[in-house]
Amino acid sequence: MASWFARLSSRQPQAQLGPPWAVPEAQLFDDDEDPAGRLLRRRVRWEVVDESRNARLAGQEAFLSLAVLRLSTSDGGVGARIPLTSIHREEYMQPIFGANYLTGLARQDGATVRWTLEFLSAGAAQFASVFFRAVRAARAGGTTNAAAIQASARVASAAEAETCVWAEAVPVDGAPSADLPTAT
Repeated sequence: MASWFARLSSRQPQAQLGPPWAVPEAQLFDDDEDPAGRLLRRRVRWEVVDESRNARLAGQEAFLSLAVLRLSTSDGGVGARIPLTSIHREEYMQPIFGANYLTGLARQDGATVRWTLEFLSAGAAQFASVFFRAVRAARAGGTTNAAAIQASARVASAAEAETCVWAEAVPVDGAPSADLPTAT
């Protein structure tokens, strides 16, 4: 079975994605977001498609924060910025044959796009775990424990770099800290 990228290659949209999703690379991080809210950076193969406009944008790097999923082409061209509050119908897929990937829809300013992040190396499950927690926190208006999400992101980064030997148990969303196991 081919990856989702191979399945889409036969029906490539004609135009490049535009506003509100597409953002020049130089402006991808031009917002008032607190740098402490930035969680993970991961090399992935990503794609954002607006089928109603027959438009597409693709790249190789994803940056996850507490508020925004930023997708970079890494070549200084045009990237994509997807607010976590606009994301819905998100799912993490682990096909038997092919790479793990996250996919879903995003709706903003009347436009809906389908987005996909395909993970080409280890760390997909850890990224997905942090991603789902960040989306849940964004939907709750940021009331979820940001420190717990940031700690999960540090563990995910260490796991990807294979430097994680011990990971402290962190209370999840206000759960009591007693009786939490420590991962090895």
